[in-house]
Amino acid sequence: MAKPLPALGLVIGVIVAYAGVVGASYATARLLLRVQTFRTDVGQMLPWLAALVAIALVLGLLMMAPAIGAGVTTGAGLLLTVSGLAVFLLPVRQAFDLVKLFQFPGTRFNGSYLLYDGSVILLGIPLLLVGLRRWAVEAKLAKLMAGPGQLQDSPGYQPGYPQQQPQQWGGYPGQQQQPPQYPGQQPPQ
Repeated sequence: MAKPLPALGLVIGVIVAYAGVVGASYATARLLLRVQTFRTDVGQMLPWLAALVAIALVLGLLMMAPAIGAGVTTGAGLLLTVSGLAVFLLPVRQAFDLVKLFQFPGTRFNGSYLLYDGSVILLGIPLLLVGLRRWAVEAKLAKLMAGPGQLQDSPGYQPGYPQQQPQQWGGYPGQQQQPPQYPGQQPPQ
């Protein structure tokens, strides 16, 4: 089992979720433009649909990663939840400024439908809850897996309990047994 690195995953999750929201905002704006202009050609829509699928696949694969998945899920959920709530709770001028942070650079599309309609809140809160739960479970599992003697490889390890000396003659811990006596052998002193 890989050592969990949820803090690294949290940073990766926030960064990848930000890039995902920026990319998805641009792609959904292009897809909605087709609907708004009543275009029937599907060919122009496919690249933007493929971009949405690619963004979802990258996020999904990172969330599945054993070492960083809990952090990625938590980070993505945190970014989506906080940004989605901020759009609704901030005054209108600050909300518009916040949404501009999620605008694809150099585009004429202003704002993201994903942020304005509450979709990111709908996705963010479950991701945040699942990520936090997974983080807690993986932390508990890592603590259980690192039982006595398994952390001794790490630098600076200081045991919190006295180490038992290996038994010379077998038996149970705390029980001293005499070695077997053979004819002509002197008993130990």
